[in-house]
Amino acid sequence: MTDVTPTTTSTARAPVAPVPGKRRTQAERRAASQRRLLDAATALIAERGTATVGFGEIAKAAGVSHGLPSYLFGTKVGLLVALVDDFAERIEHDVLRPAVGAARGPTALGISLRFMVESLRNPGPEARALNIVLGEVLRDEPDLRAAVNRYHARVRRIIAGWIREGIEDGEIEPWVRPDEQAALWMAVVRGLSYQAIAGPGAIPIDSLADELFVTIRRTFGVPEGVVVDPVADGRAWTDPRKG
Repeated sequence: MTDVTPTTTSTARAPVAPVPGKRRTQAERRAASQRRLLDAATALIAERGTATVGFGEIAKAAGVSHGLPSYLFGTKVGLLVALVDDFAERIEHDVLRPAVGAARGPTALGISLRFMVESLRNPGPEARALNIVLGEVLRDEPDLRAAVNRYHARVRRIIAGWIREGIEDGEIEPWVRPDEQAALWMAVVRGLSYQAIAGPGAIPIDSLADELFVTIRRTFGVPEGVVVDPVADGRAWTDPRKG
């Protein structure tokens, strides 16, 4: 799923807490610096966009040396590429996988959609920054375009995988095309996220959620006995980002 708020390039995942008395390695220090810079960049871009945010301001907000962003990322485009890769990594491993757990097929898809719907109620800075940076793909920056395409492909692969599981388990009709449906659902989520951020309160979240889950059942031919919406199954919804 896309635009559910993550809370990393593989080199910038949340650093492991140092062991008391043990000196951190160079790789650990680098990862910690990257994490601080990406978090600072996210907050600043969410507030002001990319055009007026510079390396010096990001370094100051992150509490690192002025030249470190240039050393780690090279250019602002390099930073944006790292930011997109970071979002993709964390959306999959820190948001979707913990939320879905052992669920498969349409149930997994429904859980991820429930997370997306709930995140629309109050989009955080990560969601705002992600939408802004994804919009930058229209610029003539091949590296950034490639990063955005990797992000989209990764999310489509996850969604298509759930659809294939549903087909294998007999919970989704066999004529459904996983890859095409994954692209369509990603477009739905991207569009809804953009609308929610551009016009807070403009989208009727509860009725929208009902319609999304009904659409899953109708489009995929999901039997009535298969859970699509976790809330409808009587489970209290918990946000995996909040532990």
